[in-house]
Amino acid sequence: MAYLVLARKYRSRTFEEVVGQEPIARTLVNAIKSGRVSHAYLFTGTRGVGKTTMARILAKGLNCLGDDGPTPQPCNKCDACLAIARGDDVDVVEIDGASNRGIDQIRELRANAIFAPARCRYKIYYIDEVHSLTRDAFNALLKTLEEPPGHVKFIFSTTEAEKVPATIVSRCQRFDFRNIPTCRIAEHLAMVCGKEKVKADDDALFRVARAAAGSMRDGLSLLDQLLSGLGEVTDEEIIRVLGTPGDERVVAIVSAIAGGEAAAALGELARILESGVTLSSAVTSLGDAYRNMMLASTCGADSELIELPESQREAIGTLAERFSTPTLVHGIGVIQAAGRGLRGSSVARALVEATLVRLAEAEKFVDSDSLIRRIEDLTGSPPAGARGRKDLAARPRGGAGAGDPSSVSIPSAVADRRGGAAADGSSSVSSPSPPPAARAFGGISTAERTEILKDPLVTAVTGLFGGELVDVRRDSPPAEPPDAVENSDVAEGN
Repeated sequence: MAYLVLARKYRSRTFEEVVGQEPIARTLVNAIKSGRVSHAYLFTGTRGVGKTTMARILAKGLNCLGDDGPTPQPCNKCDACLAIARGDDVDVVEIDGASNRGIDQIRELRANAIFAPARCRYKIYYIDEVHSLTRDAFNALLKTLEEPPGHVKFIFSTTEAEKVPATIVSRCQRFDFRNIPTCRIAEHLAMVCGKEKVKADDDALFRVARAAAGSMRDGLSLLDQLLSGLGEVTDEEIIRVLGTPGDERVVAIVSAIAGGEAAAALGELARILESGVTLSSAVTSLGDAYRNMMLASTCGADSELIELPESQREAIGTLAERFSTPTLVHGIGVIQAAGRGLRGSSVARALVEATLVRLAEAEKFVDSDSLIRRIEDLTGSPPAGARGRKDLAARPRGGAGAGDPSSVSIPSAVADRRGGAAADGSSSVSSPSPPPAARAFGGISTAERTEILKDPLVTAVTGLFGGELVDVRRDSPPAEPPDAVENSDVAEGN
C-alpha cells in the first residue's frame, strides 16, 4: 500500500475536527441546520489554512447518503462521503482553475450543469484558485453563477482574492480563512505525533509550528520530513533541518549588543555561520528576537502576540529590560534594511557584521543634528530620565524646530559640515548670538540651567564629542503665574 502523507492522512473529516477556522465551520453548520445553504461560496486565504478541506466537508454534509437530507455531521462511511474525501466523486467535480482557465472549459461546465446529479442530492462544482480564470471565462460564468439550477452548488477558493472580479464576489458568500495560530498548529502536531507513536519535544514542535507560518499543511509536511529519518523529534534535529540558528545563539548575540560588546556579537555570528546557517536565516532570527523584545517591552512578556514557548518567554522578557522601546523599534528598522541589502550583495557577510556593530555601538552613530535638537527639547521640558546606554540610539533624526537656541562645542570635523568656529580653535554649533544681556541665562533660571547640565543625555553628548554646553536659552518667555496676571489687571483697572 502506498504511503499516505500526514497532510492527507490527518485531514479534518468533520466540522468539529477543523482546526483554526471554527467561526467559519460554525456558520456553515448553522446554514445546513436552518436550510439556508447558499448556491455559491468563496473561500479566501493563504495556502494550507483549510479551504479545500472545508469545501469537501461542506460537500459531504450536503450529499451524505447516510442521512435523509443535508446534515452537519456526515457519516464518512457511505460511498459518497468516501469518494468526496478522495476527491473523485462523480457529483462533486473538483476543477483546477490554473489549468482549466479558458472559456471553453466554462462553457462545458455550463452545459453539464443542467443535468441532475447521478446519485447525490446536489451537483457541486469546486474550482480551486479561481482567480486564474480568464476574463472571458468569468463573464461566461456570471449568468449560471447568479441563477444556477436548484441542484447545483458552487464553491470557489483562492489565495488572491483581489484578482477575483467584483461581479463574481457579489454573487457568492465570502469567507476569509485566517492564518492558524502557532500554538494551535503545535497542539495538532503533538496529536499527530501521539497517533504515530513518535516521541517529540514540545519546544521542537513549537519550532516546527513557527516555521509553518500559519499553514497547517506546511507544518504537517515539515513534520513528515522529520519523521522520515528519525525515531523522535528533537530541537537539535529541527534546527539542522530548518537551517535556523539555535535560540541560545540568538540570545547571545542580543545580549552582546545590549552590553555594547560588538566583538562578542561578531563572534557569535561566526559560530552560527560555521554551523551551516545561512546569513538570511541568521538575520531573520535576529529580527524575530527584536520583534519579540519589542512586544515584551510594550505589551509584557506574557502577551499572546509573542509566539514562543514559556521557557523562551522568560529569556526574551529579561533581555527586553536592557533596551528602551524606541531602541528596539530602531533596531528592527536597521535589521530589515540589512535583510533587503543581502540580495545581490557581493559583501553580504560584511553587511550583516556591520549591522551588528552598528547595533552594539549605536550611540556613536547618532548625527550631531539629532543631538542638538534633543538639547533644544530639554529647554522646554523636564530632563529625561536615564534609560540605559542604548536609549540614545533611538533618537529621531527628522524635524528640526524653528530656531536653534542651544549651542554645543563639538570637534572641528563635525562643525565643518555646519560652519562656525570658536575663538579658542574648537568648532561649535550655535544659534545667532543673543544680546549680551541674554547670554548669561537666556531666559533660563539658574535652577533650570543646573538641572539641564546634570541631565544624563547632556553629559553623554558632551562626553561623546569632547565639548561643553556654553549656552541654553528659551524660545519664548515663561508664562506668568496666574496671580501676577490678576494683580496686573487690577492695577490697570485702578
